[in-house]
Amino acid sequence: MFVKDVTSPSEYQAALAILPGDIRELVEPRIHLVEEITLDLEQHLSIKMDGLRIEYPRTISLRDLKYVENRIGGKFREDGRLGLPGTLHRVSAEFDGEDLLSNITIRVARVIQGAAEILRPYITAAHGIAVIGPPAVGKTTLLRDIARIRAETLNRGLWVIDSSNEITGDGDVPHPLLRRMRRARVGDPDQQAPKLRRVIRNHGPEEILMDEVGYNGDVPLLVSASKNGLRVIATMHGKVLLDVMENPPLLPLLGITIDERTGEPKRRSAACFSLAIEVRGKGKYMVYENVNQAVDAMLAGEDPDGLQVGQWAPPLPQLLAAS
Repeated sequence: MFVKDVTSPSEYQAALAILPGDIRELVEPRIHLVEEITLDLEQHLSIKMDGLRIEYPRTISLRDLKYVENRIGGKFREDGRLGLPGTLHRVSAEFDGEDLLSNITIRVARVIQGAAEILRPYITAAHGIAVIGPPAVGKTTLLRDIARIRAETLNRGLWVIDSSNEITGDGDVPHPLLRRMRRARVGDPDQQAPKLRRVIRNHGPEEILMDEVGYNGDVPLLVSASKNGLRVIATMHGKVLLDVMENPPLLPLLGITIDERTGEPKRRSAACFSLAIEVRGKGKYMVYENVNQAVDAMLAGEDPDGLQVGQWAPPLPQLLAAS
């Protein structure tokens, strides 16, 4: 399968429709490249396209911010986020001390079908998958396509705990590419663990897929479920697997505890994942087929055995006109 953007024209139009007119005219010809639009009060417009951030000499006013807020047609959640129904786009807002809008970030999300195909042999054989990478490197894009591949066999045995509604979308109906599985929309981060608990107790999932684990009490639930045979697929922040090992709340997912006597980390049980994928860039992955062995190697101060998968050659520079 070829890697292709299957985002519909109506999804792109939904992102354009919330922008002030002159900004919309600027963005529209480039919308297939746009990843993020940054609107900061009294600052220049900033647009991230294909990994490059470009600043335009267009100052953002409070009127611009209010225009976007009004066009969204809903109130921001407690976490400052809101999705656009029928799409995977996310709009985030910040407010000043007087509760006035000061910043808006519009993340233009795409459904990239085939993004995980190069990893299919590892994905289909795995008993739990950890997807690791820093923000905005493509973890969620990869996660969506992993969900597509896993759902080919699991169908409704696969449950998505959609923490910020970026995996399947913020509307009542999931994105068309992701309708074979079941989902629990979360929205409020404080509800992530309770939603996860209810799904595990009430719906008998074979596999749980989540974005950005490690918050609000979800780790103990995932560890317990994994020990009972439930497979877990999840993304975690960090550039490499070693970063996860140095993040105390995530240690139980790797089977690690801290020795009370020595204060040193030790692996006491199997990790919740058999496979770890580091997202090093678009289409650029480091794969660890045996997470337990990789963890043991790092605890011993050694480099784990990983396999480079994808396009590791540096891409040709891409120049984007700023006008």
